[in-house]
Order: sequence, then C-alpha cells, then structure tokens
Amino acid sequence: MLDSKTISHQGLVRELNEDSYAEDLNQGFWIIADGVGGNGHGDVASQMAVQTVERRLRHGAKLVEAIRDANDVVALAAEQTESLAQMATTIVACRFDAGHYEVSWVGDSRAYLINSEGIMQLSADHNMANDLYQRGEIDAQECEKHPGQHELTQALGQMTLERIPKTIGELHDGDCLLLCTDGLSGVLSDAEISDLSHSNDTLERVGEKLLDCALEKGAPDNVTFSLIRYREDDSLIDAADFSRSGYRLPFDRKPYEKNCRKRPALLLIILLSLVFLFFAL
Repeated sequence: MLDSKTISHQGLVRELNEDSYAEDLNQGFWIIADGVGGNGHGDVASQMAVQTVERRLRHGAKLVEAIRDANDVVALAAEQTESLAQMATTIVACRFDAGHYEVSWVGDSRAYLINSEGIMQLSADHNMANDLYQRGEIDAQECEKHPGQHELTQALGQMTLERIPKTIGELHDGDCLLLCTDGLSGVLSDAEISDLSHSNDTLERVGEKLLDCALEKGAPDNVTFSLIRYREDDSLIDAADFSRSGYRLPFDRKPYEKNCRKRPALLLIILLSLVFLFFAL
C-alpha cells in the first residue's frame, strides 16, 4: 500500500508561488510542475500543465501521452494569448500500479528513489549543466555547482523533445519516491535529502524536516515536493504466521489420554443398557 505527503511553500524570496501539484492516492498518481518565472506567467503554465496531465490520466491516458498533451496545451495558450507569450513550466510525474512505478519528466524538476541503500536520482535534468556533463565537458562535482543548472534546455510550452523520457521500477517495503522542484533539490544536497528521509518518522514529519532545512538555508525559490512511501500489505496473513503467532497450539496428550480411559466404562454402560432393553422386550 502507498502513503504520501505533499508540501508546497512559497519560500523566503519569491513573491508568488509558481509551483503547482496534483495527487490522487486512490488512482496512484502524483504530478509536480515548476513554472518558469523568468518567462512570465509561470504560475499559469504550471497550473495548466498539472490540470491537463491530471485530466488525461483520469481518462486512461498513458503518462507520457498526458505530458505531451500538456505541452501542446501550454504552447497553444502562449501562442493565442499575447500576455502569456513564452510561458513555460517544468514537470515531473509518477504513476503507480501496486508497487511498480513509472516516472516521466521535462525540465529540471526531479524524481528520487530513497531506500535502505541510500538515494538515487531517477530523472536527468534538462539543463545546460547536465548537457555539458553528458558530453564529458565537466565532471559530476562541477555539474552540481555550474551556473548552467539554472539554464533550462527543455520545458513544457517550448519543448523540442522527440521522446519524453521515462523510467520504470519497483518499490519494496519501506522504499520511497520523492518528486520535487529545484526549490528543494537546488538547496539541499542528495546526501542531506537522504539523511533527513531515512528515519522511522511519519511522512508528515519527514516532510516537515525537509521543508525546515530548506527554509534554514534561505529557500530562495518556491519549494514543492511529494513523498510517496510503499508498505507491504500486512493485512494478508502468511501461512507461516499460524505457527509463529499462536494460531496452532502444541498437541496436549493429557485430555486425549483422559478421554481414552473413560471409553471402556462408557462402552460397558452402553452394552448393559442394550441387554436390559433386550430382556425387557
């Protein structure tokens, strides 16, 4: 079974929260979008993207198809409305089927897998820094600090990708997915996110700790993230549980032997009763 917690905060610098999100625990999907503030009307772009993906998923569309439709909706609105020209947004979304997940994204909003082994980024940023890293022009450490981290190469509304990236996988008991905008991942390192997430606390408490840490570091951008944790369904009883939990008690011979000793006397009484009835007739 899945449990989740989503938090969205304006941060300490921005005048407007341009992040949007949607979640549906019953249908098993989560969506986060980060409006591109420098292009204007990022809040509109993120809302349109999230609403489109949510609506398409509810009507049975595949995740990648829903995101491509969202790109078309944002791009068309920007083209037809002068005041919305050049608006864009990042997006990251996941969909679950039991413990199996599918994650897809455009831009630099991220998806992480957090488990007993640590933390692993599932998405790959669409920004200049990551492009340079992929071409081997900078190393991983340089990539983290490179100014190109803030230069998007892809976003909904201005997307040029022929194929929207996706990744699939399976969660095991206690594993957690984290979807987040760069308001979180750009402030906290992967190691800090991992350390704060690895606890037996409720997701609500983990979320509070992540947000508090981002705020302590200045929170220069909007901060939005979803934590989704998978737990095996302990309502299903394993056959082995019967022997461990007292459902099957050890065999006690005493009541059996006591009943066996009573049987000869009982048989004699029955026999005498039958003889008595025979002569009485």
